Amino acid sequence: MKKQIIFGAILVFTLFGIASCNKEDYKVGGDLHNPNVNMTTYDYLKSNRFGLFDTLLLLVDRAGIKEKINQKGTFVAPTDFAINNYLMARTRIEQLKNPFSTWTVDSIIKYELARFADSLDIYIIKDELLPNSVLTSNGTLFRNAKDAVVVLSYEETDDPNLGYNTNSSVKPKIVYFSYINQTLPPNFNVSDIVWPIGERTRVQTSNIQTTTGSLHVLTNSHTLFYFR
Repeated sequence: MKKQIIFGAILVFTLFGIASCNKEDYKVGGDLHNPNVNMTTYDYLKSNRFGLFDTLLLLVDRAGIKEKINQKGTFVAPTDFAINNYLMARTRIEQLKNPFSTWTVDSIIKYELARFADSLDIYIIKDELLPNSVLTSNGTLFRNAKDAVVVLSYEETDDPNLGYNTNSSVKPKIVYFSYINQTLPPNFNVSDIVWPIGERTRVQTSNIQTTTGSLHVLTNSHTLFYFR
């Protein structure tokens, strides 16, 4: 992926379709067929044949935080699409001040690298997560590297785009990662996690076990840092 321009919508949706529909490597939202890979988390992301993490790793390298995503625990990785979504959102804000302004990867490197390094902790969970089967549809609470609460849930879906088939009596299940912005009420329901309480994001690939920890990959529609 090019790192210094905002991707066109056609390219975004084309690559998303390729990455989401390739069934040789994983089930969207489900477990990897063979979840164990003989690589570090960083090297596994770098090896992606579609280059879905090239920009993410460029920023990781520039910030000098490779060890952060290779530490024991779980990395819930945003793809390059999440970074692009952030760049487009920031560009819209900058253009309110100057209609010719853009916000690019170079802008992050020049002005926001420290923020990037700090905010990546949102996606790092202290625990090395167990298989999806031990997660519940009601959600399980974890702490991220900022010591803030996040929720992971494993939920049935009746969305045909995510594998649901009316001819099957068994509904497919998918993982959601919920960023929490406000204190959760007692006996919360994960479906009630909406802004400003928090934001739910579908996990498109789950339970990859690298030599340094666990890895989940967020859906391409996510926006980096949950920027709004």
